[in-house]
Amino acid sequence: MSNDSPASIVRTIKLCNRIDELQRLNEELESLGAVLGWSHRTVMNLMLACEELVVNIVHYAFPQGGEHTIEIHMLAAADSVEIAIKDGGAPFNPLERDGDLESLLTMDVEDRPIGGLGIFFVQQMMDEVQYEHAGGMNSVRMSKRF
Repeated sequence: MSNDSPASIVRTIKLCNRIDELQRLNEELESLGAVLGWSHRTVMNLMLACEELVVNIVHYAFPQGGEHTIEIHMLAAADSVEIAIKDGGAPFNPLERDGDLESLLTMDVEDRPIGGLGIFFVQQMMDEVQYEHAGGMNSVRMSKRF
């Protein structure tokens, strides 16, 4: 790794609550990865974790419809990243699971209901995932050391 990369980079990106906005987020993560020397796998894992959370927000946070903003705050370094994804949608803690995760994991694929494992995979990919609802905003914070 080159000594020319900065110690840390702070970025904020504001997305509209549309699936096509994921492209901008992915481009930002790729850009950070290139500057900081992250592996391709690291970038892909971060994209997947962010995508899971953003897709859930797009589909479920705003049942009344309309255009809303999703804020993504990133503190990135060569050896770690912290990401906070915030929205003003309906309060919802994705870390609280309904049902038995163990039974989902052991169930035959064709018998499994759609959904339910995305947040589990986010938790497996990241070192820490936390939820908070304050000031009318949902915030999922996640961090990873490489």
